[in-house]
Amino acid sequence: MLFLSCNLNNERKTVAKADTLRYRYQHYILSSKEVVDNDGKKDTTYFKAIFPEFEQKEINDLIKRQFTANRQPDTQYNSIEQEAKAFIENYEDFVKMDEYPRAWYSEMHAKVLQNKPSFLSLSLELSDYTGGAHGNYNTLFYNYDPLKVDTIGLEKIIPVEKQQSLTKIAEVIFRKQEGLSTEQALDESYFFEDNRFHLNNNFTLTPKGLLFLYNVYEIKPYAAGITELMIPYEQIDSLMTEEGKHIRTQLRQNITTN
Repeated sequence: MLFLSCNLNNERKTVAKADTLRYRYQHYILSSKEVVDNDGKKDTTYFKAIFPEFEQKEINDLIKRQFTANRQPDTQYNSIEQEAKAFIENYEDFVKMDEYPRAWYSEMHAKVLQNKPSFLSLSLELSDYTGGAHGNYNTLFYNYDPLKVDTIGLEKIIPVEKQQSLTKIAEVIFRKQEGLSTEQALDESYFFEDNRFHLNNNFTLTPKGLLFLYNVYEIKPYAAGITELMIPYEQIDSLMTEEGKHIRTQLRQNITTN
């Protein structure tokens, strides 16, 4: 195996005045020793990861636990290195039985989206190919309270008892965005359960509003790609908790006009 681990950038990321957490991006790659010939082109399977390493250990531990739990919920991987090793080993076992072997890949790129005193958000972009007609990809959002070293669920932004109102507002925006009438059925082009619009748990807060993201196959066919749904704060101000409004204020302080 070719092993290149923890290749840290030499320069520490510059932290803006409003930011509170310092971090560096780490680069990790693990490649298979098995080389395959894809139509005359030599190729090999690899696992690659780019992710922020925070100076605060408690934050790092929290983030890594979530990454592992969401990516591999049925496994006991405790680190990216363990997951990478298992991926390569699975490929090398499989390739011995494959009549027409193809190289696999698995890539993860975690990015810091917001880094504020009361709010830290990350996106985790994943893509992989393990055979078949095409690979797969998706994006997951993670939201944290760095002061409490805890996750931020939707209920901390919109109380559970008000989430039905949030869904109604979101559906109006979704239908307008998709060019649908108020009465048009959703079962023709979408995969909503029971033909009813719903919000998922893949969300984050931005300077402009509450952003939800549906990944491929979640509500549309693969060819349609992902679907983003932005709900402006102005439409949900009366629904938001004080914590949500506090985060919104911090995020909107940096809005600039072009």
